[in-house]
Amino acid sequence: MLNADDIQRGLTGAWRLFLGKREAIRLFDTSFRGFWRSFLAAILVLPIYVLYVGAERRMIFSALPDGADFPELGFALARLLSLVIDWAAFPLVTAIIAAPMGFASNYVRLIVAFNWGSPIISAMVALPAILFGFGLAPEGVAQLLLFTALILAIRFRFITARAALECSFALAAGIVALEFLLSLVLSELISRATGM
Repeated sequence: MLNADDIQRGLTGAWRLFLGKREAIRLFDTSFRGFWRSFLAAILVLPIYVLYVGAERRMIFSALPDGADFPELGFALARLLSLVIDWAAFPLVTAIIAAPMGFASNYVRLIVAFNWGSPIISAMVALPAILFGFGLAPEGVAQLLLFTALILAIRFRFITARAALECSFALAAGIVALEFLLSLVLSELISRATGM
């Protein structure tokens, strides 16, 4: 289980990377224990995700005709499944390509840093939808905030990949693109498979 020290260390390292301080990569616990504990950062993502899904539900309801049936349980389960698969997919895919791409020795550092960065990215990307879904921001403002959040998230992941892998611009950009596209493809596949 995560303790306060784990959370502080992980989030401090992630936040400093977000600010562009590449040396913060050394703050992460990249031991065997630290690697597996970094996946528990999902606990910090979960409340943000619940708010996001709640906002998404409200937006769907507002677009449905009166009296239309909506499968609440199926929707919630599909979104939970999406989160779990998304959380596991990137580490699995990068584990497969790490040796051929020449970053096997820094694989653990990459995954630990990406895992601890996920709560920050989740908060940034979910905030516009939450504000719009709960009627706290108009659509135009929410779209502008989302665009800004996506730019910041890509920049953050790029800095993290460069710091973790000590690699070229091209490899870091490829890793960031892989994570982004993998998430989009899996989300679409799960939506189609579940009808949600």
